[in-house]
Amino acid sequence: MKRALKFTSGLGCLISVAGPFLALVLYPRVKWLFAFILIGFAVLWLNRRFAKDPTPQALADQIERLLTGNYAGWDVDDFEMQSIRDPQMQDLQRRSMNVGLPEEWVKLDEERKNQLREIILELRKLDDTRSAGAPTIQRP
Repeated sequence: MKRALKFTSGLGCLISVAGPFLALVLYPRVKWLFAFILIGFAVLWLNRRFAKDPTPQALADQIERLLTGNYAGWDVDDFEMQSIRDPQMQDLQRRSMNVGLPEEWVKLDEERKNQLREIILELRKLDDTRSAGAPTIQRP
């Protein structure tokens, strides 16, 4: 059963890569359809360009959930793959990743867990300083 699934998965990947080239050879009159490929790349680029960084509080909550083991689904992958443009938060995320793999944080010794707890505290302080500096809107 595993061999059949592996074969179909590989075949699907081959078709997705070779399909557009085969279509270009077989149907040269409909080259305009390949504009959709460019549109797909544009959508991916715009998605990355306009994506918002997580707040320091949200990043601290993610690290804390991973540290305590209260995560599910794709939480580990979401944490590892998120792109952060803010240099301070980027540095703190890299420091947390240098402690070890997020899926293994639950099994770390106390010294390394304390390193992660310090990063969580730094993120929460960063959030407090940013929210304190933000102007408040007063409503009548």
